[in-house]
Amino acid sequence: MNRYIDSINELNEWELRTFLNELLEAAENGSESDQLLRQWTSRVQEARAKRREIDRIESHVHIVFSLSDAGSLKVALSELGRHANNKVLAFNDMFSIGPLLHLDHSDGQRNRQSWMLGRFSPSSVLNDPNRESRMDRMVEQLKAIPEEKSIIVWCSNNSHDQMGLRLVMHLLKDRQQPVQIINLTESFPTTDNPPIAQAYVDREVYRSIVSQYETARLITPNERQQYIAEWEELSKANHELRLWQNGEIKGREPEAIDGIIVSAAVAAVQESGDDQGFVKAGTVVAKLFEHFDQVIGSHFIEYRIWTLISNGVFEFRGLPGALYQYSIKLG
Repeated sequence: MNRYIDSINELNEWELRTFLNELLEAAENGSESDQLLRQWTSRVQEARAKRREIDRIESHVHIVFSLSDAGSLKVALSELGRHANNKVLAFNDMFSIGPLLHLDHSDGQRNRQSWMLGRFSPSSVLNDPNRESRMDRMVEQLKAIPEEKSIIVWCSNNSHDQMGLRLVMHLLKDRQQPVQIINLTESFPTTDNPPIAQAYVDREVYRSIVSQYETARLITPNERQQYIAEWEELSKANHELRLWQNGEIKGREPEAIDGIIVSAAVAAVQESGDDQGFVKAGTVVAKLFEHFDQVIGSHFIEYRIWTLISNGVFEFRGLPGALYQYSIKLG
């Protein structure tokens, strides 16, 4: 059975579902096993041929740092009639938090997962249905991009995207052809309140920026070397938290944001707290994001909330497990 594992991994979920349905129908009709295996071989060959054709047509590979950014980019490219010759690769991680050392190797990936399991709920760490965006798969895909394809990295001025940019440059360090970059913060048409992430960009403005992707700025050789050196330095530093401050990535201790969380809780209680001073934890997180111009993810903030609960700063009532299931107040 092991000899079929690799071919199974080549098929998408919908292809597997379709073939499984065909197998069940064949079984009902009393088909012999060799016929089923012939059907399987044929389906795998069809999938490989389809992927070769898609790969031949695609001329640009776009790299983004969240699944939501990938979805927005794919929609914009489709609306512009450019979906067929553009491939979008997306990391599904949060590079502003946690260990990053040797992230391009299995031991580093296991160490990062272990760190996350010690702080976040197992379901949020282990239940990732998007196989293509897993770190091991992304490392493989980036290193396998042919030289003739153009690569465009999309980012904004936040520590998550900027660490992701440096990781990509590290993974592409052997690439000979230049890499292009679109920094949405710096591409914004006005200087007033430039967005810290793609999610803050107006849809029409974003679509206009996407329409000009072919003219994206080339990353200079000196910039590439600087990004690679910064990745090596920052990943070795082993910080649990990284913030974007004064145009640079700064490593911080996790408790650096505790005061901001407490301030957000005070403001949330004043606006929507109950008679006993309790407010939903999710409301506190939402209030924090209104004024906190960093991208660190709600899981990390919730981890700090529970640390503050353990330290007696907050009291809680309700059911641990999800932000909407419990409330907090100052202890």
